[in-house]
Amino acid sequence: MEMEPLIQEINELTKNEYKFALKSAFLDKSADFCVLEILYRDGILLTKQIKEQVESHILSLCPQSFKYEIKFIKNFISEERINDDFKVFMEKTFPSISYSINSVKLESGTFNISLSIDTNSYSHAKNKNFEDVYQKYFKSRYEDYNFTCDFSSDTVYVEDEVEKLKASYKEEVVDTSSLRVIEFLDTVHLVGDEIEGTASYIKDKTMPEESVVVCGTIKSVKEIIIKRKPKKKTEDETDEESSEQTQDVQEKEQTASEDVIQEDEQIKYQRKMYKWTLEDFTGSMSCVFFSNKDNQAKVEKLDVGSVVVLRGKLEEDNYSGGVSLKVHDIAYCSIPEGLEEYIVYKQEKPFYEFVEPEPIITYAQDDLMSFALVQETPKYLKDKTFVCFDFETTGLHFEQGDKIIEIGAIKIVDGKITEKFMSYVDPEKPIPAESSAISGIVDADVQGAPKDYQILQDFYKFTRGATIIGYNNINFDNVFLIGQGKMCGYNFDNETEDVYRFAQKYVHGVKNYKLGTIAAKLGVTLDNAHRAVYDALATAEVFIKLAPNII
Repeated sequence: MEMEPLIQEINELTKNEYKFALKSAFLDKSADFCVLEILYRDGILLTKQIKEQVESHILSLCPQSFKYEIKFIKNFISEERINDDFKVFMEKTFPSISYSINSVKLESGTFNISLSIDTNSYSHAKNKNFEDVYQKYFKSRYEDYNFTCDFSSDTVYVEDEVEKLKASYKEEVVDTSSLRVIEFLDTVHLVGDEIEGTASYIKDKTMPEESVVVCGTIKSVKEIIIKRKPKKKTEDETDEESSEQTQDVQEKEQTASEDVIQEDEQIKYQRKMYKWTLEDFTGSMSCVFFSNKDNQAKVEKLDVGSVVVLRGKLEEDNYSGGVSLKVHDIAYCSIPEGLEEYIVYKQEKPFYEFVEPEPIITYAQDDLMSFALVQETPKYLKDKTFVCFDFETTGLHFEQGDKIIEIGAIKIVDGKITEKFMSYVDPEKPIPAESSAISGIVDADVQGAPKDYQILQDFYKFTRGATIIGYNNINFDNVFLIGQGKMCGYNFDNETEDVYRFAQKYVHGVKNYKLGTIAAKLGVTLDNAHRAVYDALATAEVFIKLAPNII
């Protein structure tokens, strides 16, 4: 018999007057003896008749092979109790808010909690009507009392030792300029001086620089004819032009054939500016080249698909922003296929900087008879660490620019759930309506949240030494983790497993293998589906239940 339905039944039996709740259940298997501690509402008399009625109902539902002692304990309300309950409330309702409790005071039947909410979380708390939600939550649990909350914006500090460590920590800066290069081959000189050596990654060239070499494929070409502005004449030049006008006409008439030749030459050469988009395997760059009589015919041959190496001056682009390469030297070349970006990945920091993991309290009710049994850790979990994670994102396609907007993760150590890691993530762009419709996360939720490079720094630390698992994560969550991690300089090279694969192998008789279906089949509660930490917690519990089967 599971405990949650049992508690519900005795509350229904007594019309919820006593608000019974389970405090603890202890089973001594060697003595076939079980002790249950049942809380009941403070401020009300629990009669002997009601006790006997409840005891009889409990015993009728429990296994008959055990002896039972049932203790009824008044659910006494104190400042300490509300302090502890408030922490549970925050974990369940506002998990992303950083806060510290200043005081909990009971005066004339009203509990008042004073707390400081971190400046970065304060606006989020206000937008979510924090005080109203808090009052409704506690009033529903302790209807004989009133509740108020005074909260203010402040900086919530972590432990002093961690602050000292942060202050003394110096991250090693590695110069990768000589390593992040492309070795182009088979150059054929076209314009300007010969180009030798290596080319930089286009991705790395974001600031003005006197001399830059890049190579790649031309993806677009635009030609612009440069028209000379007429020279302004002085008054003296104008008078002189007027006096000599007749003579000029006569000269032109006499040299008509010569003028035709000059006109033909002018048609053949009109100075042009060429604008190219050059792309390598790391990015693209706008390039500009001003032709002259000597090189224009050669440059005309460059077209979309030409593979070239260019050298020039990198300048700020005042029209489209960013930088543009003013090209001086050009050569055809070839570039090796299958190049991979050389990355010097960042190292794990000795502290969490933006998001701290928290100890986790699980509320899942086990079978009554399993409370006191010492469960042997399944071999697959023994002496191992797993991090079960789930992402919510702006869309389904990382390669098209979709980004993480929420991360939730659960740590499992030696078969026990120990910590949770959770936060919104600012994608630095609007969240599409179709994504919000699934996750419930809107732009206001992620305002002020850590950026991806901040959250992934701390998540990288959280996952070190662990096998990363998820539910149907191989082709989705892992793609975002590895791809966005790479963009931020973190190499999530952990071993990975997919709980979906285990469910397919070991769970039978279900209509599909969605997380909710498998969770229900195994008796795991899935609250708030499509919210990262709740999906991760349900997946972790499913994984632990399946672990004894895994070879």
